[in-house]
Amino acid sequence: MVLLNARILIMLLPLLAISPLAASVSAEAAQMIELAQTENHHIAELNSNQPYVAGYHVKTLDLLARERVQATAVTVSFPLTDPGVFPQGSWLGAGMFVQSQENKIINVDYAFYTMLVLDDSGDFFLDIGLHQTRELSVPLQMPTEELIFAQTWHISGMAPTTPVTLLARCDSEGCVHYSLTASETTINVSSVNVAGLPKCETITRQFYAGIATNGNSFPLGHYVYYFQFGVISSEIIPNNHWSVDLKDPQILRKTDWNLAEAAFSIQGDVSYLDSDWMWGGMPYDGVPAQYYQNPLENPYEVIFFYDGRTLPAGTILWQDTSSRLNVSVAISFTNLGQALTAVIAVSLVSTYIRLRKLRKRAQETS
Repeated sequence: MVLLNARILIMLLPLLAISPLAASVSAEAAQMIELAQTENHHIAELNSNQPYVAGYHVKTLDLLARERVQATAVTVSFPLTDPGVFPQGSWLGAGMFVQSQENKIINVDYAFYTMLVLDDSGDFFLDIGLHQTRELSVPLQMPTEELIFAQTWHISGMAPTTPVTLLARCDSEGCVHYSLTASETTINVSSVNVAGLPKCETITRQFYAGIATNGNSFPLGHYVYYFQFGVISSEIIPNNHWSVDLKDPQILRKTDWNLAEAAFSIQGDVSYLDSDWMWGGMPYDGVPAQYYQNPLENPYEVIFFYDGRTLPAGTILWQDTSSRLNVSVAISFTNLGQALTAVIAVSLVSTYIRLRKLRKRAQETS
């Protein structure tokens, strides 16, 4: 079930309990911004030809820790962007891309996207949606995915340059609550009873964050990136008249909001949300980034833009400076190739697990 009106004026009280921002409502702001529901959807596709580049949350620097969280949030804006020079019929989206999992059925996952979108006409949108994925299960199940829902609102009265905090929160009943905060005003946009939708009854009532391996050993293993925040578009927009600013990605651990401790970059040809499925599907060639100390001063911010250069997957966007040595070693491999990083990491982890099992077996028989 979706709880919303076809047309929403910002006359809502701030959601202080679930928002990472302490917002306050002003009568002036309430008269400005308007959301109108539309069927003009912009779908963040999986394993497609859509270009994609993002940062991803790193919980621990061994790149092998994941966790369940109640909510995720990120602040998005489109500075220095002229949609009038976009290719005809194209759109540019930016936001967060988060995974949840099935609680009872193995090999089933859920891919949530929440993003702001600009199209070639200059229209501004909020898009949310959910894919259900099924991973390869030999010999019976081939990888499949299904779009469970997609919802879109046309935004008026707010410039794309305005920083907007997007937030998605799970509750214990299986509902996902979406809100946005702009101009010191928080809007409760939609509540979707995901657990009440067909085939989704036993979804885990939380999101995942951090990183893990997909459980396969060399040479089939790779990382899975649970909380990503980045840029996706209907096609590559090959001009220097756009940029996307994403900052302060956050996760809600029980009752405390925490900024992403560290973040590395990912490209759309390796942006795995499970064993088989990736956000976008193609690297965003020609798009580099500005990030902490290159030259940004905010340690929790990344700006993507087009200038013909391409950001390598595995670039350190920010990190805990006390652990710089460990991350630098990991990233030196990644800069030689994302595939090499995944293969080495998964091979080492698999070897370590096998050695522990052998040692335990030897102890039991001695």
